Amino acid sequence: MSKTNGPGASRTPSETGGDLDRALREHLHFSPDAGHILLYGQRMLLFHAAAFADLRRELIERLGLGQAREIMMRLGYQQGFDDGVRIREDNCRRKVDEMLSMGPRLREMEGFVRNHPIDAMVCDGERGAFWGNYFWSASFEAQAHLDHCGPSGEPACWMMVGYANGYCTAVTGMPILWRELECVAMGHSRCRVVGRALADWRNLDEDEAGLLQLTPLAAPGAGAGPIGEAFDNFVGSSAGFKAAADMVRRAARADATVLFLGESGVGKERFARALHAMSRRADKPFVAVNCAAIPQELVESELFGVERGAYTGADRARPGRFERADGGMLFLDEIASLPLPAQGKLLRALQEREIERVGDTRVRKVDVRIVAAANQDLRKEVAEGRFRADLFYRINVYPVSIPPLRHRRDDIPLLVSFFIQRISSQYDKRIAGFTRRAHRALWDYDWPGNVRELENIIERAVILCDDHEAIDIRHLFTGGEEFRAASFEVGLDGAPRDGAEEAPAPLVEAILADFYSFEALERDLLRAALQQANGNLSAAARLLKMRRGQFEYRLKKHAQEMI
Repeated sequence: MSKTNGPGASRTPSETGGDLDRALREHLHFSPDAGHILLYGQRMLLFHAAAFADLRRELIERLGLGQAREIMMRLGYQQGFDDGVRIREDNCRRKVDEMLSMGPRLREMEGFVRNHPIDAMVCDGERGAFWGNYFWSASFEAQAHLDHCGPSGEPACWMMVGYANGYCTAVTGMPILWRELECVAMGHSRCRVVGRALADWRNLDEDEAGLLQLTPLAAPGAGAGPIGEAFDNFVGSSAGFKAAADMVRRAARADATVLFLGESGVGKERFARALHAMSRRADKPFVAVNCAAIPQELVESELFGVERGAYTGADRARPGRFERADGGMLFLDEIASLPLPAQGKLLRALQEREIERVGDTRVRKVDVRIVAAANQDLRKEVAEGRFRADLFYRINVYPVSIPPLRHRRDDIPLLVSFFIQRISSQYDKRIAGFTRRAHRALWDYDWPGNVRELENIIERAVILCDDHEAIDIRHLFTGGEEFRAASFEVGLDGAPRDGAEEAPAPLVEAILADFYSFEALERDLLRAALQQANGNLSAAARLLKMRRGQFEYRLKKHAQEMI
């Protein structure tokens, strides 16, 4: 990417009205009769700047500068990440630096700001390095802040900075953080921003850390503190993660029973620990028990305790998990694994807040908050007679669904960065980052083991990777995982490629030689992708490097032939 010497320097054609501009405009569609504006398949809104500025002012007046800044940065981050994902998917044959330059141009087309590169964005995926240095002029946010709030003591282009973070993170596949160093709202003649890889920044402030969910989930009104053991691995910025995190925040001050639902490995116990850390019981015990790991004949003694002589081998009295958690929280993981007799006794303990040890007649009062978790459909378990209906309705007071990692791929770059920093420190390794092929492979993989599997794969990669070397595909999938080979195919020259090149010539020639029609080829590709993705339309679309909307359109076109 070329460099310029200042805001007045001329741009290359590819940076203004050339090829990249055409690529952007091809995906911008106005459909007044349908009431739609579409950009890369996303519905857009043509919004009045003055009305948006009024909304921004009202947020500041009602919530204060800190919370208003956080909300605006998050809004910008989500916009930028969504744009970055779609531009990467539709421009996969372009170089990363070209795709990065499309983001500033897109923001200019949307009317937010004018970009002047001092040092245009450069990404070195082999070393995990990123650098960008820009002046901004005509910033909508800076002017709105001046008009409504007057001169500011800190930068005010919150949504623009959030957008830059989200866009560059999505395009590069690694967490990128931009900081505004100068701002028109502060009295400077222009705004100036600098971007680097997250790992290269030190001393994140609360809003920056909060944007990337790198701090504990503070209860409403509480400040963010350092990362604690209970929040290890607890990072994310996807809509699904934020929805679950918000549910946890809301439940923190109540004492209601919470039921975490999600596949194995999504982090249900980590959410439960976060809930406990934010609750009024935080200074009391947190006791976790995996119901599936306890032999059936010992479940009741483990939960409720046992008296001496209750059965052969019970040579002393022992409190159960309920008594150990008294005053605090009891986390019952895989609760569907409890045998029916134990379910009945658990129901009584929840309703009466009292327990009896095995072999005892004395009733003991307990004050315990119950948090349960299940990786199965409990309603189905009830219908099939394996789980008591009355117990289900007793624990289903406040259900929180945690999405699987394949449905929150936005979080993968943040999680990877977090795991590498923690694990490389643990093993005293100096990792130089991730190759682009490795990032693409992580994005494409379906993650049946979810966050737990991702953490294990990154730990394996750190162990296999040499000091000062970048993690590549050969370090990742060495444990028999089934992944999409398209992420790192070998080209005709024997060199690895990242799946963005054209089909090999022999395959094209074979198709033409067989007089295979384009319509038949498209139909068979759609059918094969659907079969490989087990009917999941989004996954099938990803296999063909398409957006879901494009896939559905072609599917409808071939509907009759595919019946």
